[in-house]
Order: sequence, then C-alpha cells, then structure tokens
Amino acid sequence: MNEVNQYIKNHILRKQEQVEWLDSENPQLLEGYIVRRTTRTYRRLAKLWVAKEIPQESQTIDKILADHKLSRKKLKDLQADSQMIRKWLIKGYVIRKVMLSKDGHTPTKEGYVMGPALFCSIQQEKRLKIQREIETFMELQEELRQCTIPENLHRCFRQQINRLLSLDYDAFKQYEHFNDWSIQKRMFFLQFLIALFTIKERKSTYDFKEIGAFYFKRIGGSKVFDRYKDDFINQLEKWLHDSPEVLGLTSHGRVHSIYFSGNVEATYSTYRIGSLHAVTDVALSKNRFQTDARVLWLVENRAILTRMAASPSFLEQTASIIICLDGNIRSSHRQFMNQISQSPTIEQVMIWTDYDESGLSIAREAYTILPNNLNVKWIASNGDIYKDYTAYAHWLQKQLPETKREQEEVLGDEKQWKKWINH
Repeated sequence: MNEVNQYIKNHILRKQEQVEWLDSENPQLLEGYIVRRTTRTYRRLAKLWVAKEIPQESQTIDKILADHKLSRKKLKDLQADSQMIRKWLIKGYVIRKVMLSKDGHTPTKEGYVMGPALFCSIQQEKRLKIQREIETFMELQEELRQCTIPENLHRCFRQQINRLLSLDYDAFKQYEHFNDWSIQKRMFFLQFLIALFTIKERKSTYDFKEIGAFYFKRIGGSKVFDRYKDDFINQLEKWLHDSPEVLGLTSHGRVHSIYFSGNVEATYSTYRIGSLHAVTDVALSKNRFQTDARVLWLVENRAILTRMAASPSFLEQTASIIICLDGNIRSSHRQFMNQISQSPTIEQVMIWTDYDESGLSIAREAYTILPNNLNVKWIASNGDIYKDYTAYAHWLQKQLPETKREQEEVLGDEKQWKKWINH
C-alpha cells in the first residue's frame, strides 16, 4: 500500500493534487478520487482504480501491454479483452482512470495509465540493459587492449586509442569525439576498430567488406559495418590525419571529390584557369599535383569557390588557386592541400571560413597542414585581415556570443580580394 501510494504521488498526481481513498470491500483493488484542495476550493478531478499490492519481484511484461506504450499521465485505451485488462489491473501493471466534469461526478473521459508494477519492470529492464552495456563495453575494451596497433601511425591516432582504453562507461557515453552518436553506435565503433586491427595483422591490404567478414566469420558478416561506413571512415581519417589506406584499407566503396579552380599540373592530367575542376581521392593516390600559382585560397564553402572561379581574369592577374574544403577537411583535402601548398611558387595562403565554432576549427586545421615558411592570412567578417591564428581566434571567439555568420555573407569582389592579397 505504501509503495502504491508513493508511486501515485510521484508519478500520477500533478501540482496541488492528492488522493482520497474510499472504503472498499474489494480485496484486490483500491478506489479513490484525485482531488485538488486549496484554502478556497475543493474539486474532484478523477477516479482511480489501482492494485492494492504489487509483485515484489519484477516480471516479464506482456508484449501486448508493452506495445501500448502506456504513459504515466496521458490516458490510453487498451486493445485487449476485459479478462486480460482485469489481470493487468490486479497485478498493478495498469491504473484505470476516469476523468470527471466540474461537478465532480459526471465522467468525461476514461482510460488507463502506467501502473506501479509496469513502471518497476521498465526501470528494472533499463538497469539490466545498462549493466549488459557496461559488461559489453569492458569486454570490448579488453579485446581492443590486446590488439596490435601499427607503429607508423600519427601520434593523435594512438592517443585516441589509449584514451578509449582509459575511459569508464559513463565517460565513454559522453566522449565528445563521437558527437551525437548513440551508445550502441559508439560501442559498434570499438568493435570496428578491433576488427580493423585484427585483419591488419593478417593482411597488408583489404577491402571494407573484408573487415566484417574476416572478424565475424559468418554469413552476412561482410555487411555488418555497412550502416555506419561513412561515419566510421570519417572518424578514422580525423584520428589518423591521413587516409585509411595507411592501415591497408585500399577500397571502401566511395569516391570523394575535391573542388578547385586554378592552374594545376598532375602526373596524368592538366587543369587550367577558366573553369571549375574536381579531383578525386582515387586520383590523388596515383598522381602528384603542383601549381604555378603564387596565392592559395582555402575556402570553406562552394559558393565562394564558384563566385571566384567566375572571375578568371582575377585568378590570372593574381596567380591564384582556390580549393574548396566543403565544410569538412577529409584526408583527400589534406593530401591535395599538402601537395599544392608545397609547390615552390606559392607565397601566401588566404584562409576564409565561416564565422562560427566549426569555421574556427576548420581554419585552425587548415593552418596545421601548411608548410611553416608560408605567409598565412585569415579573413574576418568585417574585411579585416589577421596574420596570426591566435589573434584571429581571439577576435572570432569574442564575436560568437553575439553573432554567427556564414562565409557567403561576405563574398566581396575582385577589388576587395586584391586588397586582401596586398595587405
């Protein structure tokens, strides 16, 4: 009785509401009114029927009842026969509730809400699910700990792996590098890493499909990671600061294009000012690219690229080349930028990104890819030029609480672009 009372008080009643129980000869059910009582008013709002006692041990929830997805507040009809409903009522899985009109007697609506036994069962299931997740997480951590990680990888990648091994379950759920991934997707990524290292120990090169097939060794294993392929590969690229090819992943069933405009010479192709071009990550693995340009523009969005590409006279007069980063620096962007920026003719780099947190992150990442001997400039939304990343970051961080602006809002024109170059 105390447990039932506490449940109704915590989960069924609203502010200023209480239950007045009625004397009842029914040995299994309690009857009572939900009332709102203040110093000036008294009103009966609804009538309840609820089990007197609830089972001490959690029981399996009937699937038919589970499918109703009962709420603790909102009334629902039950699509079941009267005998089944009475069984649920007596066991405390549901509470019958009849809403009353202002006169406190006339029924206006009736239905069922979640009972204390159903609530306890759901909570117990959640606790068991979390416990199973914790156990699975710890098992995956241990399996990852036993993996051999290649020595030639970027230190950031090894740091991330070590970080994953040091996290507890709660910290892993909140780990910022996985953005808004669910806990299931996060643990699936752990399994993906384990599968990756497992096949890497046996094969120097492999296809994406082989990772799951080799690890799970069952029908359908090759498709297990397909659902999250792009996200997992993107995460690998961020941590590796390189293409997953350094781990032996030679094919993953997708092609990325890097868009640019300007003069570029490659092993097997030539690109000239006057048009907008694209080179794929596949081509990057087979070509070496360089330019005769003096000014390299790194822009976040395609709108800037297309606008500047539409001014070939400007590109020719200033010996400029523009590379679009498409809002996310992938390993293919990194490789192309690295090759072009090392061309002997490049003298300065103009970094032009959105004026928000993401834009600042891209501006910093682009800067870290460039050779140290180049003159690098950052373009502010007010048209000012910063020649130091720290100063630019300080300026933008001061702007963020007040406004966030997109790069396209500050397109400028040829006169403005030349002014920035000559600043």
